Amino acid sequence: MAAFVLEREGAGTAVVLLHGFCQSSAYWAPTADRLAAAGIRSLVPDLPGFGASAGEPGPYTMAGLADWLARLLDARGLARVALVGGSMGGVVAQHFALRYPDRVLRLLLVATGATTAEPAAALEKAAALAGAVWDETTVEPIVRGFFLNPPEEAELARFRSVALAASQHAAVEAARSNASNDTLAQLAAIRVPTLIVQGRYDRARTPEHGARMQACIEGAALAIVEDAGHTPQLEQPDAFHDIAMPFLLGASGREAAVPGNLS
Repeated sequence: MAAFVLEREGAGTAVVLLHGFCQSSAYWAPTADRLAAAGIRSLVPDLPGFGASAGEPGPYTMAGLADWLARLLDARGLARVALVGGSMGGVVAQHFALRYPDRVLRLLLVATGATTAEPAAALEKAAALAGAVWDETTVEPIVRGFFLNPPEEAELARFRSVALAASQHAAVEAARSNASNDTLAQLAAIRVPTLIVQGRYDRARTPEHGARMQACIEGAALAIVEDAGHTPQLEQPDAFHDIAMPFLLGASGREAAVPGNLS
């Protein structure tokens, strides 16, 4: 069974967008549409174990998903891309940039971090997830946690369906891997233009997480989206894309490479 990849046609350097935990390409589809309107190609995969790729085999670790992405790019004939990662996808993006540095032209990290604030507590949550019934009651607080102000019920129901589509085994393995992740000391090896975007009121990945990453990556810029939580691209789409689009268009020589520090 092939993994699902949402693709938008265009020219220039392709942009690859990676979703977060218990999410899917649906969380980045509006960004892909904006890129297409600007004439830029994009690929938005459902990562193995999640969304329409729930049946794809693991490993579902952060490094394992980064290696899977490399194979996907090989299959598409893409040597180098602009890489975007949100939340867990941002952790996968860090691993990809560190493991395959010659394949990333620029890096956009959104609502993510290099370490988990309380790894033991996060591992306990993963253990609880392993023992839970995989139903709406289990995924509802996960989905609500993505937003500062939850969207309308119909939209929440759609995102709960996305979360439920994930393999429980994959979700648990990914949660354990993410809880134990610590790439902070390695980030200095990233030498490409990097933009970090955090929601002002993100409870999972705070602006301070972004500041710590910025301090480690030479030349990285940090931007804070006001009135946003863990999914700024959906919660404040205009504010987010006003920051992100010039950076991503810069991969094709269309705009300035990296905005200043906007925090």
